[in-house]
Amino acid sequence: MDLAGIAQQHQRELGELDKEIIGFILDNQAATEHMNIIELADAVHTSKSTILRLTKKLGFTGFSEFKYFLKQNRVSDSYKGPNVDSVATQISDITRTLDYLKSQDMTKLLQKMDDSETIYCYGTGYSQRKVIEEFSKLMICVEKRVIILPNKTEFDISMPMIKKTDLVIFASLSGETDDVKENLDILAMRGITTAAITSFGDNYFSRKADYSLFYYATPIIVGRKSFISESLIGLSCAMDYLFRKYGEFTKHADQKNESTKQHET
Repeated sequence: MDLAGIAQQHQRELGELDKEIIGFILDNQAATEHMNIIELADAVHTSKSTILRLTKKLGFTGFSEFKYFLKQNRVSDSYKGPNVDSVATQISDITRTLDYLKSQDMTKLLQKMDDSETIYCYGTGYSQRKVIEEFSKLMICVEKRVIILPNKTEFDISMPMIKKTDLVIFASLSGETDDVKENLDILAMRGITTAAITSFGDNYFSRKADYSLFYYATPIIVGRKSFISESLIGLSCAMDYLFRKYGEFTKHADQKNESTKQHET
């Protein structure tokens, strides 16, 4: 169902201002997808809280979910071609993600990981959090302390404890989660190193982080109701690749240090 249909379902709950905002979004959907909540509020001459209340009236948990719906709906509307082989798409996403990662020089990021007293990880959604949980388990094998920040509230509480000797990794699909942008900005102002791992494309997290890595997440249309799905298998590959590269990095560093000691003696 598109935005107009959802608005029709909830029309009894909507005031005149709500309807005007929806009208603006329908006329400027592509532009709205790239706005944050404050920019949209300015565009329709209202407040951030009014936009947030509207998204909840329409049945969304917040503005981020609402923007994701707009993107999903646009992709669905623009999909006119033949059915795509979803398994072939999966293989392509994995292959392209790994090919991209192999082309990247991760030396500085790996060195920062090794130097960090603690690596904090934050996933912007449930699926992202499951991926970083697996990453944290793998990092035990290389004796590196990884702390998962399970939600925004605990992230905010933990902010004063994060030090310049730490590293914060953000795992995201869009790289545009509005309520986490402030955390990234504050960490940058405090001189704390950050890394963003997001799907390919220009996004806030990748622009603001000290290090950025990307993965492929091609939307596919599945099921009888033509639901649009974006698998995070590319994110899983990226996090697993980062763990493996770090394991190799520490092994080679230890061998180099041992060789240096033997030479000095």
